[in-house]
Amino acid sequence: MALVVTGLNGREIKVTDLRLGIQGRQGRSVSQFVDLGSTSKVVNANLKLDAWILPFVNVYLLAGYVHNDSLTHALVTVPLPGPIPGSKKAETRVETNLDGFVGGAGVTVAGGYRWFYAVLDVNYDTINLGFDSPFHALIASGRVGWNGRVNEIPVQTWLGAGYWNTAATAKGHADIPGVGRFLFEADQRPIEYWIYDLGANFAFSKRFQMFIDLGTDFRGGYVFAIGPTVRF
Repeated sequence: MALVVTGLNGREIKVTDLRLGIQGRQGRSVSQFVDLGSTSKVVNANLKLDAWILPFVNVYLLAGYVHNDSLTHALVTVPLPGPIPGSKKAETRVETNLDGFVGGAGVTVAGGYRWFYAVLDVNYDTINLGFDSPFHALIASGRVGWNGRVNEIPVQTWLGAGYWNTAATAKGHADIPGVGRFLFEADQRPIEYWIYDLGANFAFSKRFQMFIDLGTDFRGGYVFAIGPTVRF
């Protein structure tokens, strides 16, 4: 069992399409008028329960809490009325704070030779941030590393790369008196799907371990993870 705390900061998000509508009418895209993008700061704390079902296969469940701070940049371009050529532009920034819950499951496959090893990991997560539908994420990563000892403490170090597919459609609504239910749908995805990391795991005893991991997408986004682990 492990408590995994992850911090993600500065990751760029692109809104590829924005659709607006009133209940009972199909939403229409306004992306030709509105250009949206955001940067995110995420803190996630998960309880991880895992078991080695084979010497080289580990399966696990995740459940936890997520907090998201986003700064959204909006550029609105509206054509001037009538025969007047050109357009009018307006730019604004909107800060949002969201809290929710995350749950997921994954599998890890590992192998090694002498002091070296390789690991492949895949997990699928569902995140509920209060929108009309939850988000889903598929995260796959691979690592290669060294397994040895430092001052008689078993240590594993690694270099890795992860594919974080967090593309999703945010669906929400607002009830407007005299108008009805206003609906919106925003298709969003990260600018960069890949995150590259390095880290280490320290086995202080047969029951207690601790890992630290640092990663970046080389576009201003970075991730930090730490996790105390207790083995039974």
